[in-house]
Amino acid sequence: MSEGWLPRPSAPAHRAPPGATDCHHHVYDGRFAPLPDAPYRPGEATAADYAAFRARIGFDRSVVIQPSVYGTDNACTLDAVARLGADRARAIAVVSGEEGPSELAALGRGGVVGVRLQAVGPSRGNLARLERLAARVAEMGWHLQLHLDVDLVVDAAARLRALRVPLVIDHFARIPHPDGDAHPAFGVVAGLVAAGRTWVKLSAGYHFSRSGPPGYADVGALTRAFLRLAPERMLWATDWPHPTEAAKPDISILFDRFVEWAGDDAIARRVLVDNPAALYGFG
Repeated sequence: MSEGWLPRPSAPAHRAPPGATDCHHHVYDGRFAPLPDAPYRPGEATAADYAAFRARIGFDRSVVIQPSVYGTDNACTLDAVARLGADRARAIAVVSGEEGPSELAALGRGGVVGVRLQAVGPSRGNLARLERLAARVAEMGWHLQLHLDVDLVVDAAARLRALRVPLVIDHFARIPHPDGDAHPAFGVVAGLVAAGRTWVKLSAGYHFSRSGPPGYADVGALTRAFLRLAPERMLWATDWPHPTEAAKPDISILFDRFVEWAGDDAIARRVLVDNPAALYGFG
C-alpha cells in the first residue's frame, strides 16, 4: 500500500446506504508512465489504496476518472476498474476524438461509459473539441463529462444547449463563493438540468470553499440550491486523492455534511445510489 501523501479520512458519522457510489476519483500507479509534460506528478494512489479508502467511508461502488497526467493513454484507469471489480467500478476516459470504432469499443469493454473534456486553466483550448467529442460519445451511447472554468460554462451556454448527448458537469461547475447560486453559471446549469439530459457532480467543494471545514457553510448553501433544482440529476463524489491539495480534506466530514444538507434519507439515497446506478449502469 502507498504511504505518505495519501489522505487519511476519519470514520464518517453517517452510514452510507447499500450501493452508494463515489462518482469521481482517480488512480495513479507507478507501473504506468505519465506524460513527459504532465502538469503535476503525484505519488502513487493505487487501486488497492482506493479500495481501502472506499471501504473506510462505507461506499460499495465507484467511477474512476482518467487523470490528466496520463493524457489519452487510459491503461491505468482500465487496470483500476479491473482491480476494483467490473461489477463495482466504471471508468470515464479521455480521448482525442480521432479514435476508430474498434478503439472505442475496447474502452467500452474495459468499463468506460463516458468521456471527459477538461478545459480549465492551461487546457481551456480543449473546448474547441466539444462538438467533435460529443459526436463520438453519441456513437457509443456514452455521456460527456465536462470540467470547465466557470466563465466558459457561461460563454459556451448556447453550444452546451445544442448538444444531443447526456452531460455531466464536474465539481459544482466550479461556481465560486460567495456568488453561489447568484452566479450566471448556476442559471446556465439549471437550464441544462431542466432540459433533462444533464447531471451535476456535487464534488470537490473544498476547492472553492471560503468558510472551510468542518462546517463548509458556503458549500452547503450551493449544495441545497442544486438539490432544489432536481435531486434526480445530482451525483456525489470524493475527488480522491486530491493530488493538487497541500492540505488534504477529510472526505468523511464532507460526506457527513452532505447527508445533513440533503435533509432527507430518500434524497440522500437518490443521489448516492439511484442516480449513479442509472447513469453508470450499475445493476
